[in-house]
Amino acid sequence: MDHLGAPLWPGVGSLWLLLTGAALAPPPNSPGPKFESKAALLVAHGHKELLCFTERLEDLVCFWEEAASAGISPDNYSFSYQLEGEQWKPCRLHQAPAARGAVRFWCSLPTADTSSFVPLELRVTAASSGAPRYRRVIQINEVVLLDPPAELEARRADEGGHVVLRWLPPPGAPMASLIRYEVNISAGGAAGNAQKVEILDGRTECVLSNLRRGTRYTFTVRARMAEPSFDGFWSAWSEPASLLTASDLDPLILTLSLILVLILLLLAVFALLSHRRFLCKFLYFCKVNEMGLRERGL
Repeated sequence: MDHLGAPLWPGVGSLWLLLTGAALAPPPNSPGPKFESKAALLVAHGHKELLCFTERLEDLVCFWEEAASAGISPDNYSFSYQLEGEQWKPCRLHQAPAARGAVRFWCSLPTADTSSFVPLELRVTAASSGAPRYRRVIQINEVVLLDPPAELEARRADEGGHVVLRWLPPPGAPMASLIRYEVNISAGGAAGNAQKVEILDGRTECVLSNLRRGTRYTFTVRARMAEPSFDGFWSAWSEPASLLTASDLDPLILTLSLILVLILLLLAVFALLSHRRFLCKFLYFCKVNEMGLRERGL
């Protein structure tokens, strides 16, 4: 019996490790942090209907949110889509928790069915009754949601009072020359006084003028595909870059002024020393004369 029971323990240990790994592993098809942030960005803009976005024109994710309730699951709905001239196809729904006690249902289309400039019809129905819940017709090139621009830098220009901003296009963005940007400018951390400047033609640099001197500014930039060939949504704002603008006193003028003040101080010291020598000689001469008069009895 011992030689029959000995191999049992390694098998039990392997099974335990397998079950433990499955319990600790993330749920299949769970959305990543980037999807969560982009979905929250669209919902924050007040969109309540079926929402879709693509990041690189080779993908498409559609989702909607509703209040969580007992028994709600992806099995309650049926999601299907149809490219123009093709048959309807099902898309598997997934479920994830969302903010404010809501639940999010989402579906990711296969790359083979993400063709730009082709009408794509989407349909969500109740699984039990077939009653329609959502229906949309979109083109993938019109729902682009890019990542934020990267590596924003701010520096003073050689010309006084100007600031130069540079950044990189969103990582993995398609056709960077067709991206337009929006720069947000806020002074002293006051968001209410922010200004916005739009940059076209895919340029990733701009020169800002008419900024207040001696003021700390914070800059951010976001991206969006340019019309008319593309459309979509503004990306999230980039990481901020800060800069303190030059003061009202020009450094050259300030340096020359300091040199002039030092020269005047040195001249004043020399004049004082010369006057002191003259005064000492004059006093010495007066004293000698007085001693001479006393010797003569005058």
